[in-house]
Formats: sequence, structure tokens, C-alpha cells
Amino acid sequence: MLLFGVLALGMISGLNVTEAPGAGGSSAAPPLSPSSEMHLLEATRGAPPADPVNVTLQDRASMWDLYLHHCPHWKPINHVFFQAANVCFLVSFLAPHTQTGLVFLRAALVLGCALSALWAWSIQCYMDAVVWNAVFVLINFVYFAVHFYLIRPIKFHKDLEDVYTALFKPLRVSRRQFRRVLLCMRSVRHLKCHELYAHEKVTKVDSLSLVLSGKLVVSQNQRALHIVFPHHFLDSPEWFGVSTDDFFQVSIMAMEESRVLVWHRDKLKLSIMSDAFLQSVFDHVLGRDVVHKLMQVSETMAVSNGHLPNSYEEGEDKPMLVVKKSGDGPGITALLNRQLQATDPNAWRLGRIEETDYETPV
Repeated sequence: MLLFGVLALGMISGLNVTEAPGAGGSSAAPPLSPSSEMHLLEATRGAPPADPVNVTLQDRASMWDLYLHHCPHWKPINHVFFQAANVCFLVSFLAPHTQTGLVFLRAALVLGCALSALWAWSIQCYMDAVVWNAVFVLINFVYFAVHFYLIRPIKFHKDLEDVYTALFKPLRVSRRQFRRVLLCMRSVRHLKCHELYAHEKVTKVDSLSLVLSGKLVVSQNQRALHIVFPHHFLDSPEWFGVSTDDFFQVSIMAMEESRVLVWHRDKLKLSIMSDAFLQSVFDHVLGRDVVHKLMQVSETMAVSNGHLPNSYEEGEDKPMLVVKKSGDGPGITALLNRQLQATDPNAWRLGRIEETDYETPV
């Protein structure tokens, strides 16, 4: 705008033509000195008489002469500090519109303003230019520090990194958002073989749990329903419409040494409530987990009924499932074995569950 204003003033001044004195003019021209008269006569001697108005228009400088010929002699090129500062400004203008680009932009501006201040101080000795550029350096450095802090790499423990890669990264959840979720973590619980994680109608539903390693079996009324593998939730059905004052309607027991990531459920819900994206992600992940469990339970109940004896809940060191070998066809243990083999192909060879009918121990 300032440049357009200067151009407008130049056009007005260039078109403002003074009137030549006429015969009937009220104002008289100032008297010329004898020397001036002699120079004027010599300059006009031998020239044809011309219109005074035309002579005034030709002698008046035009707008283009004002801007094209106002620097008849250019000054030498500025110091290398000045050139380097402008190169930094040019590079900052080319920064992409991303988080990394913003850091790059601010860093280039800091360097450019610093070089400009150095040029104004050591070469031109302009105090006002030094002060202004110092202020620009301070402001851009603060923004640079903030953006650099926000894009710093966020690393997790190996187990948590696997959870992020398997469940949340495909849904475009950022590491910063996942770290926000981990701040609601209560603990990582270690379970021994045959140790109960939740007891039916005894343990309150006040957490959200994700299996990090190992396998756990879910049962109801001593009937095995399904097996929970790593990167699956233990209490995803209780996430929807179940308050923290309610109790588990199933029992959950470790089939081997396992590790479970436990979130404080109410704290997690409050944390993601302000982020519609995270809330949608958790509803999607947990809803998918619930559907997977319902399919397993439906398949299990359609085949046979499993049974977990009371003695195993008391912590006796016995096999997870007691079976008898009879040629009566596939039963609940065969189905559970297929569930195991779906995740662990070596389950059959290890003999964790034999493909035979389940029988309650005597």
C-alpha cells in the first residue's frame, strides 16, 4: 500500500503543470537579472518563437523520468551480511506448510534477522535497524522453540509401541494422542498361570484392560466362552453402557504368564471426551473387539459347553482343561484349540489343548 501511495503522489506531481504567464494574467513574473536576461537571449537566439505553454510541458519532468532516472549513479553492492540475510529470507519463504516446514521457516527467519542486525550494527551503524532485527530474532526464536518441542520424536516401550502400531496407527492416531491416552494408564499387571484377573460377580468394572502378552480364558458359570489373545481387550463389552459400580458377569483367568495393560476407565473416558476423533477411535476399536468376542462365543455355544472346575480357580497346579479321549466328535476344547491355532500355529504341537471332548474332573 505504501508503494502504491508513492506512485500515486508521483503521478499527481507529474501531471500538475504550472500555467505560463499570459497577457491578461494578474500576476507578473519576477524580474530577471541582467545576467539572466543575457543567457536567455543567447539560448533563444536563432530559435523560432514557440508557444509558452508547450515549452513549459516539454521542460517539466514526467512521472516515468522521476522513477526511472532518479538514481543516475547506483551505489556499490552491499556487504555479504546483507546478501546472506536476504538469502535466508528467500529460503524461509520456500518452507512447506507442515509442522516440519514451520520449524524450518522460523529457523531461517531467526538466522536472517540475526544477519540483518549484524549488518546494520557492524557495517551501516543503524541503531534502529539493530533494535528491530533483534526483536524479530527474539520472536521467531520463541516460535521456533515451541514448534521444535511439538515435533520432537515420541518413543514408547516396545510392548506399547506394538500396541500403537497394531491398533491405533492404522486409524491415523498420532503419537501425541496415543501418549495422552497412556497418561490415563493405571498399571501393567503381571499374571501368573491360572491366576484370576476378574472374578464373576465379585470384581468391579472400573477399568479397561488390553492384553500385551500371554493368553487368558473367559468363562461364565464355569463354562469356557472364548480365549483372549494379545492386542485384544478383556472387558470391551463392559465399555458400553456399564457403570463402574457394576460387577463382571464373567471370570477371566490366565492360561499362561501374561501381561495386561490396565487403564482407569472413568479417567480415560473423561480424557477422550474433549477429542471427538479419539472417542470415535475407541468406539471403533472396542466395538470391533466386541463383535469378535460375540462371534467366538456364538461358535463356542453352538458346538458344546465348556466347564472350568472350581479346583482350578483355587490355584491348583493342574492342566487348564481336563479332557477325555473319546471318538464322539469335536467339542468345546476342539473349538478352543482352533482359536489358539488361529493365532499360534504351534499350539497343537505344544499340546496346550487336545482336540477331544471336555469332561469335568472327578
